[in-house]
Amino acid sequence: MQRPSTSAMAFMAAILATALATASCGAGSTAAGPASSSQRSSPESAPASSSAPASATPPGTSPSPPASPSPPASPAAKSSSGPPLSLPPAPPPGCDDQAWRTTPVQVTHHFAVPPVPVITAIRTGTHPECGYDRIVFNIRGPMPGYDIRYVSKAVADAIGPAGAVPGKWYLLITIHPAQGHSRSGASTIARRSKVTGYPMLSGYAVTGDFDGVLSVAVGLAKPTAFRVGRLANRLYVDVAG
Repeated sequence: MQRPSTSAMAFMAAILATALATASCGAGSTAAGPASSSQRSSPESAPASSSAPASATPPGTSPSPPASPSPPASPAAKSSSGPPLSLPPAPPPGCDDQAWRTTPVQVTHHFAVPPVPVITAIRTGTHPECGYDRIVFNIRGPMPGYDIRYVSKAVADAIGPAGAVPGKWYLLITIHPAQGHSRSGASTIARRSKVTGYPMLSGYAVTGDFDGVLSVAVGLAKPTAFRVGRLANRLYVDVAG
C-alpha cells in the first residue's frame, strides 16, 4: 500500500487546523453576545431602575392639605360678651350707607402732646327713617385715636356710677389721647351723662377722664352693629336700630 506523500499530509493537517479554529471562534461569539446584551436591557434590571418611582405615593392618593375654614353664611359676628350681631338691611335712598361693624374697632393716631385734644361736647340724635341712633363727640385739636367694643354690665358699673347708664347692653367708647376738662380741672362737657330714650341708644355717661384717656359707656336696648365716622372736628358712632 502506497503512503501519502509528506506534502499531502501537511496540506490536510493545515485544512483540519483551519476548520477547528473557525469552529472555536463561532462558539465564543455566540456566548458573549447575549451576555453583553443582557447587561444592557435584561428584564431583571428594568425594575431596579424604576424602584424609586415605585416607592413614591401614587398620583391622586397623596393627602390634601387641610382646607381653610369657610366664612359664615350670614354676615354676623359674635360680640365680646353676647350673641351674634347681625348686620342691618340696606338703608333707604338718601341715608348714610357707610359700612357697619360687628367686631371691636381700634384706631391709633400719633402726634405730639401736649396739648391734649379736648372733648368740648357730647351730642346725641336719632334717625328712625334711616334706622340708626348717633352719638357725636366735638373735638378741639387733632383727631385722637379710639377703641370701641361691647362690655358686660359688670364692667360698665365698675367704671362708672351704678345706674348712670341705662340699657341692657353696653358699648364702651375710649378716646385717646383726649380729655374732657380744662387745665383748671373744670369739665368741658356740659352733659357728662344723659338718658335719651331713643329706639336703640338708651343713654350714655362719661365713665373715665384721666391721664389723657376719656371713656364713655353707651347703653343700648339690644346688641347691634355699629359704625364709626369722622367729620370736621367731630367723631361719631352710630348704632343700628
